[in-house]
Amino acid sequence: MQRVKLLDERGFSFLTSLFDLLVLMTMLPLIVLFYGFAVSFTGDLDPHRLEWQLFTSDLQGYLNSSDSLEIINEGNGVRIIQMGEEYDIEMYTDMIRKQKDRKGHEVMLTRIRHCSFSLNGDKLKVKAEFSTGTLEEAEYVFTRP
Repeated sequence: MQRVKLLDERGFSFLTSLFDLLVLMTMLPLIVLFYGFAVSFTGDLDPHRLEWQLFTSDLQGYLNSSDSLEIINEGNGVRIIQMGEEYDIEMYTDMIRKQKDRKGHEVMLTRIRHCSFSLNGDKLKVKAEFSTGTLEEAEYVFTRP
């Protein structure tokens, strides 16, 4: 009777190494693409950027239905008069706050080092510097009724 000789793994280590290298070479571009996507995704989730977008959207809502607009506190704030009600949006310590009829204190934007409002003709420009050094700007066109 003939004996069956079991195969050993001699000679196959080179082939398995080549196969492992082939798998690695196909996976590396996917890892690089995933890393690039993750970096861009985390950049979009910057809390300062999101807070700034919410602030500019909120400010736009006040400007859309406003009757008059004036710069207050030497450019550190803006007063919006809307249907007889007065809203002050101004720099206060390290934040931008909103007051209705000069009462209350509603925080609109935090961690601000400096903020300036300027009115040139019908354009309102807002420049803010966050405590991290990030600079943001927004420009609005104000049309008087």
